[in-house]
Amino acid sequence: MVSDLRCFNRFYTGLIGLLDETLTHSAYTLIEARVLFELAPRPGHIASTPGKAGFLARVFQIDFEPAASNIAGELQLDPAYITRILRKFSAAGLIEARAGRDASHRRVLSLTMRGHAALAALQDAADRDLTRLTAGLDDEEAAELSDILVRARHLLSGAPASERRERA
Repeated sequence: MVSDLRCFNRFYTGLIGLLDETLTHSAYTLIEARVLFELAPRPGHIASTPGKAGFLARVFQIDFEPAASNIAGELQLDPAYITRILRKFSAAGLIEARAGRDASHRRVLSLTMRGHAALAALQDAADRDLTRLTAGLDDEEAAELSDILVRARHLLSGAPASERRERA
């Protein structure tokens, strides 16, 4: 099993170019692109909890939505590394700090119009790459691949077997 997973990982990372220095020939590394994605508002995303500032929030004296320390935890990266990425994004005009919605004088970090445009360009390029990758599949093969990917995600998610069966 381990050998099969490692073999697939080598195949897939090479196939979609994850080992390239930048993602989809952009100015961003894979990790930077992922941090940019994590900063974008999405349905069902849990924002930071007021009063529970992590390391990065204290460094920037900001509570992030989502919290930068949450991003570091989610991506299993060093918070100092995320701090450097956020500083780069701030210098490039991709993110901004603004007053929070509540009266606690909290500051939140959000994507600027430029940040949203950069993220949209990355997502469009990734979508084009994946569309090209699957263009040769007929409808039946595409459905089969989709089912396999969903099943693999469920099997590897760590959810109890009973919950995985309910989702399938």
